[in-house]
Amino acid sequence: MRILIIIPNNNLGGAEQFLRMVASHYSQEHDVTVYFFYKKVEINAWDSLKGSNVKKLLFSDKSEKIGFVKFLLHQVFQNKKKYDYIYTSNVFVTGITGLLLKIRLLSCKKFIGRESTSIFIRYKGSKLKRYKFFYHLGYSKVNLLICQTDTMRKQLVSALPFLKPKAKTISNPINLHEIRSMSEEQLNRSLPSKFIISAGRLKPIKGYDYLIKAFASIKTDFPELKLVILGDGDLKDTLQNICESLDLKDDVIFEGYVQNVYPYFKKAELCVVSSILEGFPNVLLQMMSQNDKVVSTLCAGNIDEIKGIETCIPGDEILLARAMEKMLTQDTGSNRILFDTFLASNDIAKFVDKIEGLV
Repeated sequence: MRILIIIPNNNLGGAEQFLRMVASHYSQEHDVTVYFFYKKVEINAWDSLKGSNVKKLLFSDKSEKIGFVKFLLHQVFQNKKKYDYIYTSNVFVTGITGLLLKIRLLSCKKFIGRESTSIFIRYKGSKLKRYKFFYHLGYSKVNLLICQTDTMRKQLVSALPFLKPKAKTISNPINLHEIRSMSEEQLNRSLPSKFIISAGRLKPIKGYDYLIKAFASIKTDFPELKLVILGDGDLKDTLQNICESLDLKDDVIFEGYVQNVYPYFKKAELCVVSSILEGFPNVLLQMMSQNDKVVSTLCAGNIDEIKGIETCIPGDEILLARAMEKMLTQDTGSNRILFDTFLASNDIAKFVDKIEGLV
């Protein structure tokens, strides 16, 4: 089969991680093409996706707009292939891809889109209007629209009833085979002997300010603990200022972008997701694969249904601190079976089989 995956840029957020898993799975037996409009980051996690049947095409290293124009020209003058499946996970890209299918600049048997967040909860005003435009532009050509949680599906079909027949709730997948090998890699730097770990872009919606304040409140009872945060972003200076104001300058470590998070999660005393709002945090599944002690805010639907995780409402450092303290002092040995069972049911192979069965 021929598989096409279209992505705005080579950054590796949650949506891109999902598409990379899909690409990796299909590439074992089928031809996979990945289009990137724009080279956003130098450290490209897609480089590990290799093979004679994998083609990656980057349209611009200057801007997403230039890359999009070059992508359109490529479709007009060069690309005449018909694909078995096209996958997207970005509202703008899904809308544009649907339009190109309408005017026959793209051709496929089945088009699968995935919602990356709860748009109608997260956005308002002019930004929401722009999103709505792209939904109406090309979503009619989607054969299956994946919603990560029931909450995401309900807010979507309530706002856009024409999507109801296409929208299905399918939990995020995880690539257990890849994780097993990555988790065995050795870290090339020393870490604190005991630390709490969190990971994600340094943006307000990730709730790191609440996490740092929660960490400060339990630090007296756990003086040996450090807090390690993996990820880059615009909020770094602000978060560092919060650390200084709480006298945590030497206790909170901003590690920056890390390509392989699994050894960090494995060595941590506790893994924490502190987000305010998510479609569904892929990092939560990654943490569960490596560690028995996991705390998460209820930042997305269905998290409260996962057995073994300690949860609390988002945006409350007091409740987050209580959840962290409880998990640090609790015997969580039985969580391994619970987590492994849950993750096995969401393996990427079963995920793809379910999608192909639905379309």
